[in-house]
Amino acid sequence: MNAWVNFDTPLKTYTVHLDHDACPYVADMKQKSNQGWKKQQGTGGWKLFRSKEEALDIYQISHKDKLVLIECSHCR
Repeated sequence: MNAWVNFDTPLKTYTVHLDHDACPYVADMKQKSNQGWKKQQGTGGWKLFRSKEEALDIYQISHKDKLVLIECSHCR
């Protein structure tokens, strides 16, 4: 299953979400991306990974010292 990661620069968080309809954050992100990236608010961004494991591996390699890892409570 695909995983979406929300990089939030001001809050210094790396939040992992699974790509399914039960997660309201993923549904909201898809709606915003359909409107175009320029209309989104806030700083940071979303990135799609092929799996949750891949998203967690990238966190360990590139973001562990900079961002706090959060796993979405809707997706666990």
